[in-house]
Amino acid sequence: MEGNRLSRSSNVSKLLPLLTLATLALNCTLPAQQPPAPPPRAVDLALAPEAHCRDAMGRTRNCQLGDTIFIGFTNLREWMNAEPDRNRPKDLVLVLDGRVMKGLTPRGPDTQYKELAFDLRRLDGDQPDSKENRDTWNVLLSRSKGTGTMSVGVALGGNPPNFGAASITFQTFPSYSWIVVIFLLVLLALFLLLAYMSDILRDAGPDPGARKRLSFSLARCQMAWWFFIIVGAYNYIWMVTGDHDSLTSGALILMGISAATGLGAVVVDSSKRDQRQSLQNEQTLLTARLAALATAIAAAPANLTDLQAEQEQKKARLAEVITALNDLPSPPGPSDGFLLDILRDETGVSFHRFQMAAWTVVLGFVFVISVYRTLAMPDFSATLLGLMGIGAGTYIGFKIPNPPK
Repeated sequence: MEGNRLSRSSNVSKLLPLLTLATLALNCTLPAQQPPAPPPRAVDLALAPEAHCRDAMGRTRNCQLGDTIFIGFTNLREWMNAEPDRNRPKDLVLVLDGRVMKGLTPRGPDTQYKELAFDLRRLDGDQPDSKENRDTWNVLLSRSKGTGTMSVGVALGGNPPNFGAASITFQTFPSYSWIVVIFLLVLLALFLLLAYMSDILRDAGPDPGARKRLSFSLARCQMAWWFFIIVGAYNYIWMVTGDHDSLTSGALILMGISAATGLGAVVVDSSKRDQRQSLQNEQTLLTARLAALATAIAAAPANLTDLQAEQEQKKARLAEVITALNDLPSPPGPSDGFLLDILRDETGVSFHRFQMAAWTVVLGFVFVISVYRTLAMPDFSATLLGLMGIGAGTYIGFKIPNPPK
């Protein structure tokens, strides 16, 4: 028994060196396992506090629409190297006051990887990004009526998160805006001077004499009202947004309604003047002929019967002419003041004129406020435009005289 134990111990002792050699050989054959490499560390893009616009001389100035804004970064190179396939400057989109400016991507970076340049553009075209870009600019510019501060950031692909907390000083109106304002004021002043010295806003008709002026025309005043509102709105939108195609179909229809009303009023007034003048001329001729017939009849000529028949005929026609003249509306009289002139007709102050004037003023103020708030001319609904058309038609209808008899 004891001999067997000694024999087994001896065998184990002999196997130990062999096991050791096998383990060493196995370790040399199989490569050592390395721990997995850590994923690349995400780097958030950090903006430098300064963001500015520069003039042609490289001097910092207030930013305006159409300028180029230069945004500084503190870790642009590190951000790009962290994920080269994803972090590309060309995929960044400008963010102003927390609003993504679709289509505004950068140029750069510069040689030192310190800044990117974004063009402050208002995009044209019918693409979705272009329309969203214009809408966003309208919101930003309508909120900034002068010179103010805007926060600046960037977003990768236009999606959150937004990187950055820089700011710029933004100037809404361009440097040449004072020229446009002076031009509009001079244009208005010249028009008011013409309105005072001439009959550009007054009804056409015979001179009332005695240093009096003809009454003001509602149709002509409406034309002037819409002309100056739309011209002022067009120039305001152009100054702020640079948009030179801001006229809408609603604005054109309003101008068309006012122009058609003015033209219709002129045609009707001219027709009434011609009709009245024709009847007055005929009345003069009939009166003269009747006087001659009376003289001839008093001489008891041979053709007395014929003369008497003609006399009766002329008398009947003269009565018809006098009736037609009495049925015609009175010609425009002297002015009784602007308000009374535009509200009264031949029968006095009329509701259809009051209605037309009231809606013209109301829609004018709505138009101006809408342009100021949204930087776009409003498109009134077909119902409102129809209402304006009905008012204009009623105004013209009441001016049409009875047909001559």
